[in-house]
Amino acid sequence: MKSRYHELKSKSYVLGELSLGSIQTKWKTCGDPNCKCARGEKHGPYYYLSFTDRKTGKTTFSYIHKDELSKLKGRIQNYGKFRNELRELMEIEAEMRKG
Repeated sequence: MKSRYHELKSKSYVLGELSLGSIQTKWKTCGDPNCKCARGEKHGPYYYLSFTDRKTGKTTFSYIHKDELSKLKGRIQNYGKFRNELRELMEIEAEMRKG
């Protein structure tokens, strides 16, 4: 347990790039009655970063350009891994304090 604790603790300052949220894929219509989307063939996919603002409780969407998608996915995965490892570190620390 102590070796895992020290491993996690040593990693805690090397975060890398992090992003909060999730990626949403949307298909849209443009409103032109002569467009293919008026017949059901929507435009897209368009990608959005979605996250909930802690202060307002509202979900926010920000457009993501296709060129940024891969990098953002990695940043979101880094955040998830960091969050899980931090939780594990805190649990190990609590266990070590018990005795």
